[in-house]
Amino acid sequence: MSEDERKPLLTSNLNRDDDEIYSENGVLPRRRDSGTRQREATRSQAGESGELKRRGSLVDKKDTDLHSAAMDTKPDHADQVQYKSYNVNLLTVLWAYRKTIILIATPLLCLPLVVVIGDGPSRGAFVIIIMAVYWILEILPLAVTSLLPVVLYPLLGVQDSDDVCRNYLKDTNFLFVGGLIVAVAVEHWMVHRRFALGVLLLMGSKLRWLMFGFMLVTAFLSMWISNTATTAMMVPIAQSVVMQLLDQRKAQKKKREAQTEATVNLEEPTKEIGVNVDETAFNGHINTAMDTSGEEDGKMQLNEIDVQSVDVNTEAEGVDFTEEPSDQVDYDAMSNEERKLCKGLLLCVAYAANIGGTATLTGTGPNVVLSGVVDELYGDEAGVTFASWMLFSIPGTIINLVLCWLWLQVIFIGFRRETGTTDEQTDEEEKSAREVIKREYRKLGAWTWGQIAVVCHFIVLAMLWIFRNPTFIPGFAGWAGLFPVPGYLSDATAAIFISICLFIFPAYPPWFMRIFKRFRQEDDKKPKTRDALLDWKTTQRMLPWNVILLLGGGFALADGTEASGLSQWLADQFKVLEFLPPWVFVLIITVIICFFTEFTSNVATATIFLPILAALAESICINPLYIMLPATISCSYAFMLPVATPPNAIAFAYGSLTVPDMMRAGSMMNVLGIIVVNVLISSMGIVVFDVFNYPTWAGNQAVCLPNNTMTTTFPGLVTPNGTCVC
Repeated sequence: MSEDERKPLLTSNLNRDDDEIYSENGVLPRRRDSGTRQREATRSQAGESGELKRRGSLVDKKDTDLHSAAMDTKPDHADQVQYKSYNVNLLTVLWAYRKTIILIATPLLCLPLVVVIGDGPSRGAFVIIIMAVYWILEILPLAVTSLLPVVLYPLLGVQDSDDVCRNYLKDTNFLFVGGLIVAVAVEHWMVHRRFALGVLLLMGSKLRWLMFGFMLVTAFLSMWISNTATTAMMVPIAQSVVMQLLDQRKAQKKKREAQTEATVNLEEPTKEIGVNVDETAFNGHINTAMDTSGEEDGKMQLNEIDVQSVDVNTEAEGVDFTEEPSDQVDYDAMSNEERKLCKGLLLCVAYAANIGGTATLTGTGPNVVLSGVVDELYGDEAGVTFASWMLFSIPGTIINLVLCWLWLQVIFIGFRRETGTTDEQTDEEEKSAREVIKREYRKLGAWTWGQIAVVCHFIVLAMLWIFRNPTFIPGFAGWAGLFPVPGYLSDATAAIFISICLFIFPAYPPWFMRIFKRFRQEDDKKPKTRDALLDWKTTQRMLPWNVILLLGGGFALADGTEASGLSQWLADQFKVLEFLPPWVFVLIITVIICFFTEFTSNVATATIFLPILAALAESICINPLYIMLPATISCSYAFMLPVATPPNAIAFAYGSLTVPDMMRAGSMMNVLGIIVVNVLISSMGIVVFDVFNYPTWAGNQAVCLPNNTMTTTFPGLVTPNGTCVC
């Protein structure tokens, strides 16, 4: 082979993959002679001519050095890449299979509880530890983890399968299902959106009151429908208001720049040339008549100057309230004050959803878990009903909302007017915000027959819940007293009854309602079939079935903890803490749960802690509700992290919030929430549930009732029996 043929072939070898080295005879595997060539290349530094003779080539020294360097470095480079790839791949594989590893390792590590110890409490602990790990780390879907008691309790001999499965469709589950079906109807007919926009219009257009309006509406809706659905509806409305305000501010900035430019164009001739301006017109341009008789004061005088000016209106320019603002917001282009406004409105919606859900027994998952655990352990005698829970929790909800509103203003809006703003600019911003809400409300049109019917069903259900057994009205037995056995009726009875009615009541006005012009027009538009307010297809699609299974798993776990003897074992262990005052207990528990729920599902947190806390309270002779009620509310105080609750995640997904923003705002909200719930249990808890006295319906009565140690609480408070804690 000639030198000209050999040179390009040698050069091409340097561009080949590491897997193959080409020679003049064809393709050779790299491992065949790479070591030999490397050693030869190393020795060639002293004499390149010998290597050229061995190769039988006339390639010049430059090409040989290049080829030798390539042969010297390529194996080392390949080995280095291969070594790094091995390390990265190992970590990647471990991370990719982390859930599988934890899934298998957790039962294996807990196996000594069953094999070595093997008693009832240890078997119960085996199940609760596995489920806690799977729930916290989300190794399996939460609903799937909730099904583990159906398998583990019968296998371990803790409970019969029939007893375990009965927990998944208890009275409390049907209470939650009924409430969810009514919430589905409210969402399906857009009643919640109409209500939200209507209240926002009533709140006025000032920014700080508009924020309070967003919080008030979100909290109220979260009392009845899911926090996630409420936040998903309210955040886009808040986002539209923010975008309209930003468009308004851009228009005001352009207006001020135009006014400044017009002023400069008018003042410069008079100042520098000395003309007398006699303004004769001001409609898009200015014609000025000048004195041409000669010179005056040594200044040049012109015949006429035609100054083209911008059209300066006294109203806002550049914003058409009939058009929607853009869907996307460039947060990087915003000023610091504008970004704070966006963050404040997003967080106020998310936080209000978390707070509002605590106000009703069906408002959020932890409340339903409490109802089920209390019914399972203590029955109806504990008195945790829809009405009693509202009476207890609503004052705390209102206080938390006000504190949250004030705190968000402190860190995101402030209490003083922004430097450089005027009353006119502020009024225009408030007007633009109000126009956004008006435009969204006009899109909904007039109230329809279906919307009115859904609202009526909703009001009837609320009244049935409140007045079934109104213990807050002395001498009034409620509507349940009209039936033969009042104790057979529960809040689930009313919820399922109204839910069934939603599948019966017509979605369009019947023929006899055609006497009203409004309903006659709607009747003309209706389909030929007589549809009901709800159909099963819509309900099946919108109902969160996973939450129902999650609640059932929690009830099964609580029942199994009691049946295995684990609760009694825990009660015996906690007796060493009897020396602590009860209020210290509550404070410690609320702090722990408030931190724990930042990383774990609220429902899973309540499911894990509440059965244990019930045993803890009985072991130290404290009313179980005194610990369980604040613990339940603390499960909803997850304000610091985006992953803590779905409302936080929805607000965070819009892009303006950062994790430090949420931690700065949420840390103070956690502190305020803990303070409020601790004060609430020692004030409203006394009035509604008599939490300072050990009840007759709780366990461990032989030890606790004679002593009735529930007289140790905050100094200065008076217990219901008249004892002053001084």
